[in-house]
Amino acid sequence: MTDSKPLPRDTESYETAPSPVSPEFAFDPTDPWTETFQKGLERAELRDKRVYEVGVGTGINVAFMLHICGAAAVAGSDLDPRLAQLAEANVRRLAPREADRFTPVHGEVSLIDHPEARTAVERADIVIGCLPQVGDPDDPRLSSFRRAQKVALADGAEDREADHLAHYYPWADFDAFPFNAVGLGLNEALLRRLRAVAPSAEVVLNFGARIGTEVICGLFEANGYTPEILHAQVVRQHAGTDFSFFVALEKALRGSGLDGDFACEFYADPEGRQHLTAIEAQERVDSDPDAPLFHEVCVIRGRPT
Repeated sequence: MTDSKPLPRDTESYETAPSPVSPEFAFDPTDPWTETFQKGLERAELRDKRVYEVGVGTGINVAFMLHICGAAAVAGSDLDPRLAQLAEANVRRLAPREADRFTPVHGEVSLIDHPEARTAVERADIVIGCLPQVGDPDDPRLSSFRRAQKVALADGAEDREADHLAHYYPWADFDAFPFNAVGLGLNEALLRRLRAVAPSAEVVLNFGARIGTEVICGLFEANGYTPEILHAQVVRQHAGTDFSFFVALEKALRGSGLDGDFACEFYADPEGRQHLTAIEAQERVDSDPDAPLFHEVCVIRGRPT
């Protein structure tokens, strides 16, 4: 991990720009995940590069990459069809001088499964994204797995956050990918698609490392990328995110011979010193619903091997 480069002189003008419009259906751009991602993007060597963002959200990362990181051009899309237009408007507010270098792909775009998106990705030097890693609690395959391990759905998990698309993915839809078994199916699907469409492009992804960075780095290696952790920090677990999947996973591995090598990574403190397994984390929350829970978020760059 290297220190970030000095930011451009006009960083202050970016930080004092109007706040982005953030309706309740969009992921909160002030979330610690965004802060972590942007610190990683500062170290990703984006200057004069063509970037594609999978999941543009409010567009705050687009403005950041254009204005702070010096990207030559940014294109991007989102699963929520409302967000490309919102991102376009926010980029004009936050980075008006660079806004003409942003090309949004409109419509409902899953990963890069859209002709315009694939064309833009083919031209990209770097593809970035922050994808959900928790299966939808109502997914039938996930529910079956959870019941088989006698793990109850967490209280409140059925109450969808307004921005639930940023938290959950349809687990069963990605069961053809091996790393789906540890909640990384959507990320693996993206890596597979990128290897086919843009085999020379680098990938920079933001992860909640509840599953552990060793497993995440293994995901990159198994799909033809050399991983490098650009930035990591401990953040508070989102109160509305169900993690019964991770509890079920730990229980499923008990007695399998793998349980000595594997445990999810949660923490009881913001410094990340008091390690908790997923089972211990669930017990902590069950005994006190207001008990704080933390996990690591990391930004990993993958270079094609």
